[in-house]
Amino acid sequence: METIEKNQPFNAAQLHLLKMFSYNKSEEGLKELQSVLFNYYRDKLKFQTREFWDKNQLDDTKMDEIMYGHNRTTAK
Repeated sequence: METIEKNQPFNAAQLHLLKMFSYNKSEEGLKELQSVLFNYYRDKLKFQTREFWDKNQLDDTKMDEIMYGHNRTTAK
């Protein structure tokens, strides 16, 4: 993998994506690549959300408390 200087405007992932986009010239290919990236980030978010939910032992009752409960501290 290439080394990247700190003052370079793009990180390694961004440079890799730019290279990938440069090979694909068609609108159909662009849409396919966008779909792949969308699915990747969607799946990653689902996993992290599930992990957070399980770690904090959240359930519908706790979510209702968070949404509708009085969470402010009293003024001193």
